[in-house]
Amino acid sequence: MQATASAVHEECLPLRRAAIVLILVAALGMADCGRQVTPDPTSFTNLSGKMVIRFRTKGPMDFNNFNYVMVFNTCGVGGEPYPNAFNTTFTNYSYAFAIGATYGIAGAALFQYVLAPGSSNQLNPLPVSNGAGTTQLVLNDNNANNEFQLTFARGLLNNPLNQKVCQNTPAGTPTNLWYINFFTLDKNGIVQDSLGVGGPNDNSFSFNIDVTTNSQNPLFRPAGPALPSNPAAQIDGGEIDTFL
Repeated sequence: MQATASAVHEECLPLRRAAIVLILVAALGMADCGRQVTPDPTSFTNLSGKMVIRFRTKGPMDFNNFNYVMVFNTCGVGGEPYPNAFNTTFTNYSYAFAIGATYGIAGAALFQYVLAPGSSNQLNPLPVSNGAGTTQLVLNDNNANNEFQLTFARGLLNNPLNQKVCQNTPAGTPTNLWYINFFTLDKNGIVQDSLGVGGPNDNSFSFNIDVTTNSQNPLFRPAGPALPSNPAAQIDGGEIDTFL
């Protein structure tokens, strides 16, 4: 199933060009809800080699009608993966985790984007099997029904399919600098929101993280005009933490 520069297959790829909306991934700013951002020391020890992502929406999440997607560019070049890939580039897409109406909530579906044979601008989203103990999905981790937490071993995003991942680099190998964005999609695969103020057409948001350092990074989506009408699709923020 192909993801071209003008369209993405709605069942295989957690993005398609039509009505692509990107909201700035609001950092799971826990300060405003009395939640501790930095984990307890005991938890920190158990998280060695892992990344923790919290994804929060304005209203209670609706897993029957929406998908919640975390998209990664692990190549260190090219910058942020934006929803409007027709005007930007799918080559900024390396991996994506997705849960919700299309992908279920038993765990996070993982996809790796690989170049279609004989093409220079078509990417296929191929499913990756998550090994036992490599991911943990906690729904409603804040007891407010508007946030989930995904913990995964960073080694999962180290070319599990043994394909060229980084189309923008001659070597085609990942780096230590990762760009990450959040999207919400409807059941038809149409992006409703992202971490950028421009919503489905945003190309201004930028977040990157050096995975060779310990860091906790709250994300906050600024107010903007491109919010979807349903609060379940409105990204409110989140957090991205990495542990050595």
